[in-house]
Amino acid sequence: MQGRYLFALILVAICLGFAIQPHITAEMYNFQPPPGTPLDDDVSDIGSRVATFLRGLVNGRTDEAVNDLLEGSPLEQDGEKLAQLKIQIDQSEQQFGKFLRSEKLQLEPIGGSIIRAVYVLHCRRFPVIWRLTFHRDDATREWVLVALSYDTKYDDVPTTESSRRPLQ
Repeated sequence: MQGRYLFALILVAICLGFAIQPHITAEMYNFQPPPGTPLDDDVSDIGSRVATFLRGLVNGRTDEAVNDLLEGSPLEQDGEKLAQLKIQIDQSEQQFGKFLRSEKLQLEPIGGSIIRAVYVLHCRRFPVIWRLTFHRDDATREWVLVALSYDTKYDDVPTTESSRRPLQ
């Protein structure tokens, strides 16, 4: 007799499990990101800003490209460092060769208020890796550039699935 009650109890539990299942699944499909999480449009806008900046470098408009990229950024506040950055970029073209084109390697949100962009600027002699970090200003809700660097540290370049294919 005790076995029948246990069997009935297990059967009821299984039936309840199936009855609850669609409700849980529906909630999973209606998932909303937490407030403040970067949306695809935010990431796309950042990607456009970086691509425009690098296109400006390729077209020889370093001053304009840097000024546009740094607009609203705390990095634009130090005029001496800003002028030095523009000079370094022009000197890097002499070192690495003419800037030819850019390519996106990584563009992704990091947490709720940071977007990291990694691009390669193809040059005549060597490619240059650009790393840019944007932060959403809490007061204005605008994305501002908070970190900018470039180098030739190819081992630190993020890889994508397509770049992991074996050589043929």
